[in-house]
Order: sequence, then C-alpha cells, then structure tokens
Amino acid sequence: MPDIPAEYMDGFDFGFSSVDEDELNDILGAAPTQENEEIKNLEEKLDLILQMNSTCEGASAVKIQYDEILAVKMNEIEKETIPLLVNLKKNKDKDYIHWPGLQREAQCDLQIQKILGITRGL
Repeated sequence: MPDIPAEYMDGFDFGFSSVDEDELNDILGAAPTQENEEIKNLEEKLDLILQMNSTCEGASAVKIQYDEILAVKMNEIEKETIPLLVNLKKNKDKDYIHWPGLQREAQCDLQIQKILGITRGL
C-alpha cells in the first residue's frame, strides 16, 4: 500500500458507503428523499451554468478570467522559486554549498508556506 500523506486521511469519505444486494433493493425501492430533491436542484443549477458557459461568449469570458488568474499565480510561484535556483548556480567552480542547518530550516519553512499560500490559498 503506498504511503498516503496524513492530510488526505481526514476521514472524508465522499458520501458513499458499501451495501449488499438487499440494502440496494431497499434503497432503490424507497421514495425520493429531501436529499434527492437537493441533488435535483443542484443538477438544475449546474445545467444552467453549463448552458451559460456553452455559448462562445460565456466560455471565452470564463477562459480569459481563468488565464489571468493562472498567470498571476504562476508569476508568484516564479518569484518564490527562481531566486533559489539562481543562488544555487552561483560559484559553479565550488563543489559544496554552506547553508547552516537552522538558517536552512527557517528559510525552507518560509518558502514552503509562501508556495502553499499561492497554490492552496493558505
């Protein structure tokens, strides 16, 4: 079994469960519930959104917005990663890099938080 990061083990189960054939027959034979009505309402709203975005104008506007947001995020990530790579390239004639442990840990933690803030909105 692969190692799964702890952040993905929070118990979120996607809302499904296992049932046997008898339980399935009971579910399929049951009358519509409030939950089914909520799902139907959500489906109707999604259909409206898809209709709005299916027009050339609507789809183009959404794509333009997405591209603008993506460009901003990518530039932010560049600003946080390129300086490290540039500094690592300096003094190519030397085989070793001196980066004291506590300073390295603090700088790495800071960069990790900045990048997670960009990619995950933290």
